[in-house]
Amino acid sequence: MMIQLSVFLDDRPGVLAKFIKLLMDNKIFIRALTVAKTSEYGLLLVLVDKPEQTVSLLEEKDYLLSTTDVIAIKLNDKPNALYQIPKTLGDNKINIDYCYSTLVKDDSMLIVRVEDDIIEEAVKILQKNGFSIIV
Repeated sequence: MMIQLSVFLDDRPGVLAKFIKLLMDNKIFIRALTVAKTSEYGLLLVLVDKPEQTVSLLEEKDYLLSTTDVIAIKLNDKPNALYQIPKTLGDNKINIDYCYSTLVKDDSMLIVRVEDDIIEEAVKILQKNGFSIIV
């Protein structure tokens, strides 16, 4: 499993770039990133290589954030990989709350969020069905 940071950003030009630069300046590598927009703010879902250090840094800089456990699943080069993961979980009665992917060659992954009380079960099912979990 990995720790996902949910960071609330002002919905203004340049704010995302400033956030990314802060991480870069502190040698924190972004492994996955997705941004959602609401009427009031931007919500950034991000996986980083140093989550604890990132949380401390962002709290020090007064960012509003929370953390969530997610499952990062390595995608293989098979065309049906994005289908097989939700099918496997669904066949085992595990609902996906949300997901997003990185499709960078040689390091692509699907990030999946399921309920906290079944996350360990979901990991075991995925591993049993041949999926590689990234930690």
